[in-house]
Amino acid sequence: MSTRALNPAALPLNWRRVYLFPTRHGFSLGALLAVILLGAINYDNALAYLLCFLLGGLLLVAMLHTYHNLEGLALNSIRTEPVFAGTQAEFVIRLTSAPARRHYGLRLMSLIARQRAWWRANAHAATDAPVLDSETPVTLRLSAVRRGRLSLGRLRIESDFPLGILRAWAYFDTDAHTLVYPCPRGALPLPRDCAPSGASHLGQLPGVEDFFGLQPYRAGDALRAIHWPALARQDELLVKQFRGGGDEEVALRWSVLGALPDLEARLSQLTQWVLAAEQAGLRYALELPDFQLPPGRGEAHRGQVLQALALYPHA
Repeated sequence: MSTRALNPAALPLNWRRVYLFPTRHGFSLGALLAVILLGAINYDNALAYLLCFLLGGLLLVAMLHTYHNLEGLALNSIRTEPVFAGTQAEFVIRLTSAPARRHYGLRLMSLIARQRAWWRANAHAATDAPVLDSETPVTLRLSAVRRGRLSLGRLRIESDFPLGILRAWAYFDTDAHTLVYPCPRGALPLPRDCAPSGASHLGQLPGVEDFFGLQPYRAGDALRAIHWPALARQDELLVKQFRGGGDEEVALRWSVLGALPDLEARLSQLTQWVLAAEQAGLRYALELPDFQLPPGRGEAHRGQVLQALALYPHA
């Protein structure tokens, strides 16, 4: 899990950074006011004047409240975790404001530049926050389609509270991003007969008959390891965990994957092997062209290996 501090320029929103513009309903109200005003002038009708000025005053009051709904908001932090390709990355966004103050009807969007129209932006992902205060985080989900770094991009926050006739919006520029690991996929078995380069021998590998316990299912776990009785009893997907003795090592080598069709297939197979080696309690090394990691295991080592696979240069 990682938390990215934002740059000091992310100050609370004020009138310099909040934009206002009528919505479709606002333009309809403006057209209606023009018609009423023309009728009032033509017929010299005092009630028509009163109605026109009353609705016009309502528009001005709504403008103040719509702006005030965004004023004072500040972007505090963005928390995210690495994910596998084909899933969704979650960015947990924490906004702060004045104590005991709430903001209503907010919508947060991650923006990417639109190629065809430079003056507009396309919403890459969006989420709604009906009621927001300093204690309520907002989760924005982005589709992790491709391995590598996934950036949140420019964050837009908008609201048409309270009447829906005016929309206020503002922007926060962030550098938040997360790692997208290759999708764990592949039919090749874990190369249990491969010792890391430089190893003098390979001890007996841990057997898969020694039951160690149950753990929650993770992407890439083998279907045969699922503990179906636990699923029936607890309605929770668990997998059986096996451990063996010794400190055995295997090497996950790029060179043995020459039969696979392309770069992404090789990286997916290596990712599958990493998860399988972790589940079996093996120490494993990674050997890529021009890059090697020594044997190890555990969450830290797993993260280093998967990061190397995620950031491997694209073809």
